[in-house]
Amino acid sequence: MGLAALQPEDVAVQAATEEDVVAFIERRPDFFAEHPHLLEGIELAHAAGSASSLIERQVSVLRQRNDQLRERLHQLAEVARQNEQRMRKANDLAVALLGAGTAESTIDIARSRMTQAFAVDAVFVGLYDTDAVSNAVCVDAGHALRTTYANLIRTGLIECGPLGDDARSQLFGDRPVASAAVVPLDRVHPLGLMAVGSEDPARFRPGMGTLFLDLIAELLTASIRRYLPADGSGS
Repeated sequence: MGLAALQPEDVAVQAATEEDVVAFIERRPDFFAEHPHLLEGIELAHAAGSASSLIERQVSVLRQRNDQLRERLHQLAEVARQNEQRMRKANDLAVALLGAGTAESTIDIARSRMTQAFAVDAVFVGLYDTDAVSNAVCVDAGHALRTTYANLIRTGLIECGPLGDDARSQLFGDRPVASAAVVPLDRVHPLGLMAVGSEDPARFRPGMGTLFLDLIAELLTASIRRYLPADGSGS
């Protein structure tokens, strides 16, 4: 044989016969069990005698697929319902914050609404380099939170998960908070930190959705900034 490339027409292919297929299936009685998706495309008459067991298997596969799709639809509907409830609560929070007359009342309203509507056990609000808001922690350059959450401050990424002893003490004092979400207040022009904590260690976990945490942080940031000097320093 020369070095020239073979062409498709130069290669003889032995096609499988019906006998070959039958023999293969006889040797592999578990073939369809291992490849149930093939049954969905098979059409057989009910009068096929011994093939009735195959029909039953096909119906079983389709019924199982239908049950899976129904369960998935139920899950999606439940997620949509929960998200609608959260959006309504976030809207109620926004309306309440509009009625706040000071930065202090803004933070008080946010804490009260979040603990009630979103069922969290503790809320922390800290502002960078300003003590102008009496009920917010001043997170100045030497504050321990600057080290504990240095990566969050640098990247602006929310951190969710269980709390170590140091982080719990810095954020919530002696409160028995087991997990928390720590959220930056404004990523572009950093204002501070917000943290919501729960006594449930599984309430906040890495990888969870943060859409509503972002939304609440934006609402709180805009509301507090109404009562700070234009440079946001509070001085």
